[in-house]
Amino acid sequence: MALNRRTLLKTGAALTAASMAPGIVRAEGAHWRVAASLPMTGPFATAGQLVAPAFSEFEQQVNDNGGIGGKPIRVEVADSGYIPRNALANFQRAQAAGDLHFYYGDSTGFMELVGPTLTGENAVMMGSTSFASALSNPANRPYQFMAGPTYEDQFEILLRDIANKGGKTVAFVYSDTEFGRDPIEHGRQVAAELGIDVVLEEVTRAEGADIENHVTKLAQANPEYTILQGYVTGVWPQLIGGARAFGLTTQFMGTFWGMEKIIADRVTEQAGPFLDGYQGVMPYRYFYDQDDAPFYQELGAFKRSVNPGFSGYVTAWELEGRLCLELWKLCMERVIEADKEVTPDNLMAELGAIRNWDSGGFFGAPVDVVDNKIGQGRVYRYDAETRLYNPVSDWIQV
Repeated sequence: MALNRRTLLKTGAALTAASMAPGIVRAEGAHWRVAASLPMTGPFATAGQLVAPAFSEFEQQVNDNGGIGGKPIRVEVADSGYIPRNALANFQRAQAAGDLHFYYGDSTGFMELVGPTLTGENAVMMGSTSFASALSNPANRPYQFMAGPTYEDQFEILLRDIANKGGKTVAFVYSDTEFGRDPIEHGRQVAAELGIDVVLEEVTRAEGADIENHVTKLAQANPEYTILQGYVTGVWPQLIGGARAFGLTTQFMGTFWGMEKIIADRVTEQAGPFLDGYQGVMPYRYFYDQDDAPFYQELGAFKRSVNPGFSGYVTAWELEGRLCLELWKLCMERVIEADKEVTPDNLMAELGAIRNWDSGGFFGAPVDVVDNKIGQGRVYRYDAETRLYNPVSDWIQV
């Protein structure tokens, strides 16, 4: 490897920090390993490609600052194609390659598939793209967590918002995936408690959905509100566009993976402003909301330093991946500071002990991790003219 001033400075900082690190760190291997599966191809490839920078940039930023406990991290990312068995094979290869300190999964399907196997020597602290409700059960999923509220929580936030606005009827339109089906039963229960009538439940393909047929059923049911779940790119804007062309006035709403500004902007540029007024729940601030958000400011400065052409915007999807990594790093630091062994059990114990944490801007309120999740979110509305999602609710704790 060619040595230069930056390399020498980084190496010197890491060596100095390592020499002062607790004994438990010096007893570990040469680096901390992080691995991930992302859907770089397949139906949700756009999401995978937009999340990916979180991993390479996290690796560079952490190592530029001396690593964790004076030890560098190494990040490895593999494509899953959004196929759970592919992600499982990626995970097993990562485990076979040596000590693995954190893994990031690509889907609800993978997290459900791998969860029961995370026992004994196979245990690894694991985050993911998923907000699956089953993950917020430490008794059954002791090593898996999510960087925000569950899909059930997100549905509840939206239904509470509908009730607050006097809404009485709603439709649930969701993809035929684990991701899509996850919050539906809970949504029925919450709607009933709030006096909201679920007038339609419509299941679609995750891609290539029969838009005309689904829009016809929406027109027949004529709900005041329609909540879309289990989509990333193609289907949800098509459903909204088809409904608007049909003359439907139902208020469309979505959950996290249907709330990316870049997708809404592309649709607006290519097909017109029919997403104007679309609403949904977001666990985080958008990156352009940097007041009292020092982490966002720091990340933006880093991105500009390595890429002078940086647009100034970081996708919500990338922020989700980065927050998973930041939570793992926080737990690592706390375990090391306590001079405890870096084990999945010790890391998850530290995660579960997080109370009143200042996230640096991700969330609008201090963070508590309860049942392996962070139960807060906010409803935002898309403005097609300004190309911004603007808040239309306070931060809601669930």
